[in-house]
Amino acid sequence: MSWSALLETIAADLDIPTELAEEAVVEYESVAAWLGAEDSALYTHSPDIYPQGSFRLGTPVRPLRGDDFDIDLVCKLDLEKEQTTQRDLKNLVGDRLRKSPELADRLEPKRRCWTLTYGRKFHLDVLPSIPDQEATSNSILLTDRELTRWQHGNPIGYADWFFSRMGPQLLEEERRLAAESKVDIAEVPRWRIRTPLQRCVQLLKRHRDVTFKDDPDNCPVSIIVTTLAAQAFRGEHDLSVALLDMARRMPALIENRNGRWWVANPAHPGENFADKWNEVPERREKFLAWLARFEDDVRNLRGLLTESAAQTRLGQVFNVGPTNLATAGAVVPALASESHVQAAPWPQRLTYRCDTKGLVYPKIHGRKSLWPLTDRAVPKHLGLRFEAKTNTPLPYQVKWQVTNTGQEALVAGQLRGRFEEGEAHTGSAHWESTLYAGTHWVEASVIKDGVCVAKSGRRLVRVRS
Repeated sequence: MSWSALLETIAADLDIPTELAEEAVVEYESVAAWLGAEDSALYTHSPDIYPQGSFRLGTPVRPLRGDDFDIDLVCKLDLEKEQTTQRDLKNLVGDRLRKSPELADRLEPKRRCWTLTYGRKFHLDVLPSIPDQEATSNSILLTDRELTRWQHGNPIGYADWFFSRMGPQLLEEERRLAAESKVDIAEVPRWRIRTPLQRCVQLLKRHRDVTFKDDPDNCPVSIIVTTLAAQAFRGEHDLSVALLDMARRMPALIENRNGRWWVANPAHPGENFADKWNEVPERREKFLAWLARFEDDVRNLRGLLTESAAQTRLGQVFNVGPTNLATAGAVVPALASESHVQAAPWPQRLTYRCDTKGLVYPKIHGRKSLWPLTDRAVPKHLGLRFEAKTNTPLPYQVKWQVTNTGQEALVAGQLRGRFEEGEAHTGSAHWESTLYAGTHWVEASVIKDGVCVAKSGRRLVRVRS
């Protein structure tokens, strides 16, 4: 295994487990739907709810001490700052969250946001905000910890800038994931993408966490690490080369403006991420010392002669071991009896091709997909949309055979197994819900002139309990 591949393996181990990340996405989409529902007091203010921070950037790192991980959700309301106060804005969002019995049990007020806790797995921080009318597009105003001053931000603009630093590597990864899932590039969720820049940021953040585990007050904030790393990135594919070059370049990217240390927000240049360094100079000194140590560690690791020695030392430097995070519990009953499956009523002459793609949605006929359907198990109570593509010449009709197996579907009397109509004029689209835990399957058959001329093959759908 190459040195860069070893680093890639370590970085992948720092990722939030995929099923846990998917569960978090489902939950924050549910929170967004509740806040923006028509019967919500927020509805007249056109609420816009979206993630910010490491989850949006694709740079989350699982906690060092086995705690839950966090996702920041911006809740932007269409209000002018003259129409509200910081305290009223926060209370407006909190009042709506409290009206949901399910969310109220998870809700905890924090100084500038509301926190929803999901066991030991993750928590969502809901940050109330309003548009910043005096700044660039997508800029927002958030409350400070004392609920007295407006803080500037532009998480959408920052994420756009960060992704632009990846160059062609972003498109390469989007194409790879799209081909792997047999979907269009636009249907690949950004939070699943991991380019060399994102992997480098993850490794930097974990090394920082290890270095400052006993000195949290001087631990460099993630936004400074991420910004300087992205500015220093030059499109390298080899992680070891990229990391060494980053560590060398990052110090020179720290500005000194009239005697003040400055790391500008690329999406809001007037904001200084390093403002605290001017109040506590020791923090900048420790940041630079940490970068020097990081560079030494990476260079020394590259000098190790055997793969075994490198793996051992990498584990020590980045403190990588078995995760302590509670997982989403991916228990999926195996494929059960199919004695209820209906035989095809058409003669078969399979002379054309048919393929299907599947997308996961928050609910049936949802407006925005969550992620492509793969062999991975999906949670219950979501929507699935299947689409059949065939080279069969028109006219034809697509019939869908949907088969459930397992105890839950049996008890509910929903084993199914018959052929059903699809949507669109050819029946090429079909919606389903993930109601029952088990291993189920869906198959599309193309019928032309009373003959089945193409079949997609069975698409397994694994629903976890």
